[in-house]
Amino acid sequence: MDHNDADLSPMSDDRATSRRRVIAGLLAGGAAVAAAPLLAGRASAATDAPTRDAADNSALNAGLEREMRMVATCLAAVNATSNADDKAAMTLIHDHHVAYVQALKGALGTEAGVGSNQPLASIGGTTAQIAGTLARLEEETVAAHLGILGGLRGTSAASLVASIITVEARHVAALGIVSGQSPLAAAAL
Repeated sequence: MDHNDADLSPMSDDRATSRRRVIAGLLAGGAAVAAAPLLAGRASAATDAPTRDAADNSALNAGLEREMRMVATCLAAVNATSNADDKAAMTLIHDHHVAYVQALKGALGTEAGVGSNQPLASIGGTTAQIAGTLARLEEETVAAHLGILGGLRGTSAASLVASIITVEARHVAALGIVSGQSPLAAAAL
């Protein structure tokens, strides 16, 4: 088998192909989030933990607030991006956050708070700068959700928040790569 040294370079000039791979990875993560509640409902772990606990409402509303603000921030990123592939990736991340808002509202039902639609940061600059800002905000959002997860009593709330954390961690890595980090640095290795 012949190998071309140009194919082995860590960063080729074909950034569109790299971005397509990032988008494909995000799509795979989105599919995992969509399937997680279904799979969690079929799990058969013996536990005394309630599936729903009203004591979780405050923490879930804090997560809802953060996600609503991420929706507004990601919408600003979509609007600030002009390249079609980059816009598609930003739109996908935005759509994930919209789905998280909907899922959290569904979990909270009538106990869902109103929340804020204020972006978490001002978004602008090059695609790399926008991705860097979003990567930082996603990382902060993962940390916030991890803090929430530790105090949840209900298994359905914990399952939902854990599924959100998983995909948002993928967002951090993907956005880190788009912002110019090496794949190892973006994966925190």
